[in-house]
Amino acid sequence: MNERLQELLDAVQRTATQVGGSAADAAYGVGRRAGELLSVAKLNIQVMDRKGEVDAALRQVGEMIYATHTGTPTESEVLLAKLQEIDALRENIRQLEQEIARLQGGAVCPVCGAKAQRGDVFCRECGGKL
Repeated sequence: MNERLQELLDAVQRTATQVGGSAADAAYGVGRRAGELLSVAKLNIQVMDRKGEVDAALRQVGEMIYATHTGTPTESEVLLAKLQEIDALRENIRQLEQEIARLQGGAVCPVCGAKAQRGDVFCRECGGKL
């Protein structure tokens, strides 16, 4: 009887060890996924901030162009610098969106930045090769 009890206790111990290992693996996976979601949320906030900066810069460009129309021309260097700022912001947005897509397991069009679906070879928005 003593041997059978020992075998039973050994089996319970092995099962408990396996369950504990599985629980630890699951907790690690959940923690990792939570970290990825947090990273995506932070990147999305950065994208929204950059889009706000682009909107503000576009308003400034519009004001410069309208000032030129009303007889107060803006120097071309100032306008060019503002347009280059917008280009840089849009490039940063594209990079952030690509990182978001990578973290989410998807792809983003390198041409227009639109999200691609699994299996797409060409962008559904602009036709660019993915």
